[in-house]
Amino acid sequence: MSVSRSSAASRSLSRRWRTSESPRTDIPVKRSKRLEPVGELAAEAEREQAVAVAAAQAKLADAERRAAELRRYLAEYQAMFQQRATRGMGVSGMRDYQMFIARLSEAVRHQDTLIVEQRSHCERARADWLEAAARKNAVGKVIAQARTEDQQIEDRKAQKEFDDRAQRIGGAR
Repeated sequence: MSVSRSSAASRSLSRRWRTSESPRTDIPVKRSKRLEPVGELAAEAEREQAVAVAAAQAKLADAERRAAELRRYLAEYQAMFQQRATRGMGVSGMRDYQMFIARLSEAVRHQDTLIVEQRSHCERARADWLEAAARKNAVGKVIAQARTEDQQIEDRKAQKEFDDRAQRIGGAR
């Protein structure tokens, strides 16, 4: 995850959080409301990791496509070399073909190394994404639990007010 993107998202959410607070300080903010920015940060981090996975997979696919193309070129030039060598060719032409084929072979080996590196990068990005998704889900469960608790507090408060009102009305008779 990029530090600058994460901190920018954090500052943005922090600004939104400060401006969305009630101007009245005597009204307590519900716990679930206080946790919402944390949930938004976790969701943003998970989205960023998903984008990173997609980018890594695209790079891997590109590297594999290039390797296949290089292998095809190598096979074509090896076949052309075999045909020309059987028909007869000069020493300098043979040396040029062999040098070119050696460079193509080296390019294929290099591309294979890049593929291994890209696969590793792709696996790390996927693991990071799974971790961010798990974190987002855990934070979501905490927020849902806080909402449930906030609702229970509201229900108890409403029931107490109802009971107090019923008692006052019953006591006034």
